[in-house]
Amino acid sequence: MKALAVAIGLVIGVIGVAIGVLPGQAGAGEVLKPTVFTPNPFAMTPPPARLGPPLAAPTPTGPPHGHHGPPPVVVYPPSGYWAYQWVPTAYTTYVWVPGYVTEDGAMVAGGYQPRTVSVGYYQPVWVPGY
Repeated sequence: MKALAVAIGLVIGVIGVAIGVLPGQAGAGEVLKPTVFTPNPFAMTPPPARLGPPLAAPTPTGPPHGHHGPPPVVVYPPSGYWAYQWVPTAYTTYVWVPGYVTEDGAMVAGGYQPRTVSVGYYQPVWVPGY
């Protein structure tokens, strides 16, 4: 189906080029006419000009010069660095153990048996005084 659509489009393109009717293309010796754009009625208009004199500068309302309040408090970070510490953890899960036949011919049934899994994770710790 896709191949059919491509073939039809190719045939239309070849015929259009042969007779010169494709839009936007000028024939030999023909000059395209410029496009005339009409103004957009929905375009934003510029803001209106100011009607009166410019506004006066605002007067400062802060404290008088020379009085700046208490001195700023400067806090320095503690010396040290972040490191990572391994935290071992363990949990119990159940795993399937398949059945089997012993050497004397006895059949042992399969089933779930508990197993301990040892895992862990890294946690960030602050090491002071570096």
